[in-house]
Amino acid sequence: MKKNVTAILLVLSASTSATAAITLQEREYNTWYAKNAILYGMTQTSAGKPVMVSFSQPGFSSANLVVSMAAAGECADGSQLLNVNGKDVPAAYTCQQINGNKIEHFSVVDADKVNGMIAHLKSDFTLLLQGDIKVWAANVKTPRYGVAPRF
Repeated sequence: MKKNVTAILLVLSASTSATAAITLQEREYNTWYAKNAILYGMTQTSAGKPVMVSFSQPGFSSANLVVSMAAAGECADGSQLLNVNGKDVPAAYTCQQINGNKIEHFSVVDADKVNGMIAHLKSDFTLLLQGDIKVWAANVKTPRYGVAPRF
């Protein structure tokens, strides 16, 4: 009986560890990557949906930002605003409908606003997008080399 209990506990322990490892490897959030003058990061909505944040040409007068996020529901008609730290930022908005869900894209081309967001992150502060999406500073000062985080 004691051998059976020990064997069951070992199997449960191994399967729990394997499941945890797989879960952690699915997506890598809050880690910044940089390559070819683009700074990439990934976070998630409060509902657990992925959000990709890409700063191009940070620190330059040509700096711009693209935020792409998945969400449940229908695409809204017309333009939508990108809210950053409680303030609306002018942004181009596009949305694609996919099986009852949507993928929204916000593009900010105001270099002053974009560079302000980068400076905010580099000061070790979190950006708050759309009122509930936290973009962490994490390693933004020393990003990893690469094209993008694991999806």
